[in-house]
Amino acid sequence: MIFRRFVLGLTGAAILFAGSTAVLQVSAGKKRSAQFTVKIENIGSADGLAAADGSRYPFALSPGLFIVNHKKQWFFNEGSKASAGLELQAEDGNPEALSKSLLTKVGSVYMGIFNTPAGADKPGPLLPGNSYEFSFEGSEGMKLNLIAMYGQSNDLFYAPKTALDLFDKAGNPLNGDVTEELLLWDAGTEVNQAPGIGDEQAPRQKMANTGKAENGVVRLVNDGFTYPNTKDVLRVTITAK
Repeated sequence: MIFRRFVLGLTGAAILFAGSTAVLQVSAGKKRSAQFTVKIENIGSADGLAAADGSRYPFALSPGLFIVNHKKQWFFNEGSKASAGLELQAEDGNPEALSKSLLTKVGSVYMGIFNTPAGADKPGPLLPGNSYEFSFEGSEGMKLNLIAMYGQSNDLFYAPKTALDLFDKAGNPLNGDVTEELLLWDAGTEVNQAPGIGDEQAPRQKMANTGKAENGVVRLVNDGFTYPNTKDVLRVTITAK
């Protein structure tokens, strides 16, 4: 089964919610607030992407993590070594360790895991034609950050360069397509192979957390391989009410 090893141990994360739709309640105080819904769609072709050997593979996104708070909370520092939690997210599509490490460091942080495609009855990767969705209540001054793995890679992931402001300076809530904010990063933890065919990539490796160590740093991907334009395979929209 495609991506059968992609999601490991997610259902045991008691501090988080699992599912295609869930709500975080955030105290708004006297500030303006809104209910936000984030929809992450895999709009990749059902015919798949061309691999280096001429075969085709489906674009897939792993389960991921989002954070909503008033702090400039990053999942990583560009140019620095990836944390153990980021490594598991980037190599195996498992956000649980990253979520737990951030909760410990930050304290009272609002976060959630998105791992169940809309209409599905259990967690799994996001394949073409499917979507993840989550909701939360946010107020002025709060930011949103999110992360998920490029499924058919060794250690690549999507995340914004900086967390997204939920309200602008005029107090208007964030609305619309924010796909361009997501960039493709290389965690620098495992040597990259051609996407879609590497034997040490999540869908084909014998077990999680295996592969030749790279001992590098987090940076925008630049490994000589070909990856799709983000806007051609993903669509991320935010709706505020």
